[in-house]
Order: sequence, then C-alpha cells, then structure tokens
Amino acid sequence: MMLLETKLVLNSPLYSESLEIKLKIPTKTFMLDYYNKRLKEYEAIYAKPERQNDLQKLVARIQADIKNCTVLELACGTGWWTEKLASYAISWTATDADPAALEIVQQKTIQGLSTTQLLNAYQPQVNELVDCVFAAHWYSHLKLNEQQAFFEAVHTCLKPGGCLIMLDNNYVSGSSTPISRTDTIGNTYQRRPLKDGSTHEVLKNFPTQEQLRQSGSAFAFAVQADTDLKLELHHYWYAVMRTRSSPPTVVLNDTGSPH
Repeated sequence: MMLLETKLVLNSPLYSESLEIKLKIPTKTFMLDYYNKRLKEYEAIYAKPERQNDLQKLVARIQADIKNCTVLELACGTGWWTEKLASYAISWTATDADPAALEIVQQKTIQGLSTTQLLNAYQPQVNELVDCVFAAHWYSHLKLNEQQAFFEAVHTCLKPGGCLIMLDNNYVSGSSTPISRTDTIGNTYQRRPLKDGSTHEVLKNFPTQEQLRQSGSAFAFAVQADTDLKLELHHYWYAVMRTRSSPPTVVLNDTGSPH
C-alpha cells in the first residue's frame, strides 16, 4: 500500500469556480499499474459473445434499481457502466484511483454524469451522502480480510435506507481466466497477459451467493442476490445490499470472514 499524491480539479455546478485539491490516496501500486496498462484494451471483456445475454439483463436491472437515486460509482475504470447507467440516476459521480481512467471517462461526454473524482475504492469517503454506491468488478479485488473495512466505509457514504449495488464475474471454465493460485486464507489469483507482452498476477475472488449474503448480513445489509431476484445469470453475479442500521461490531476469523 502506498500514498498516491495527485491533484483533483472539481468542475461542478456545486462550485462557482474550479476547485483544486491536493490528495494523498492510499492505493495498491500493483493494481494501479495493471489497470493503467490495460486501459486501451479494458472494454474488450464486454465484447465476449457468451456474456451478452447476462450483460443485457444486468444493464436493464440496474437502470431500474438506480432510478431516482444519487449514485457514487467506485472503480469506474473507462466508464463502460457509467455510459449505460448515469442518465437513469438523479446524479452520478464516477470515481477511480487512476487519473488516466478518469480522463477517458471525461472525454466520453457521458449523459447524466455529474462529476468525476479520484477516490480510494477500498475505503471510500464522501462529503455528501448518496442513495446508492455502485461497484462493478470491484468486490472480487478485495482480499477476504479487507471486506470489513470496505463495508464499514460504504455505510458512511449512504443515506439511511441506501443501498450498495455490486456485480462481478462468476468463474466459468472456458470463459474466465484460470485461477493460478490460492493463498493461505483462501484468496484466489489469476495470471493475466496484456497486449504489451507483460503478465500480471491479479487478485480475483469468486464469492458464492451464500457467501455474499453472509458477508452483507454480517455488516447490517439486507441482501438480495441475483438468484433471489430471479435474474438467471451465468457469467456474472449481482447483489443489492440495503442498509438496515449502523454497522455492527464484527469479530472476524483468521480468513477475514465473520464468525
């Protein structure tokens, strides 16, 4: 983990003039390096033919779920989801830890996008509470013992009754990158090649529906997973976690999972 120092320039209707802020963002250099190198080819994963049916279902479902919501998007990357969803929300703030990713999002001139912001998705913080925190393809990059800090931070971002909406990949043999190793507490990893010839080891966990329910419930969320919602997904999972109360004090076991 390191502190990434950068400047954030806010151009928003909330400010009468541009506001420049110097930030120190805790982040993981290997993840930033990998996704920065992958920016030009990032959206190729959404072109896989076998995933199109799932993606259509997910886009339609999320468009309905975020209606009349103020939304904070975590780890937006190049804005593939932002483009398809932002116009359905009251307001949409797209965030990422990589300034280069946010530049790509800004260049797309996305309808409904209110602002972009540099933000640490591991433990997000906001000045103004939102109705919904949205995270696509992010939860899988949290280690098992990082989930508590993530859920607790998300609670501090949400209005009472607000929700965390997440989606990510299921492991599907023949479509997913094979798992290369599993560490001592159960985190799984992949070896991913890029077009520049580099290969990167990337943390990628694949929680079950029951694990999602247990984790969300342990941190005071009422959880509906895609099987509860009858979405019939194959390549992805989807979860809506709605706040019930203040997050409880949770005792974790050695793997970072709640007892």
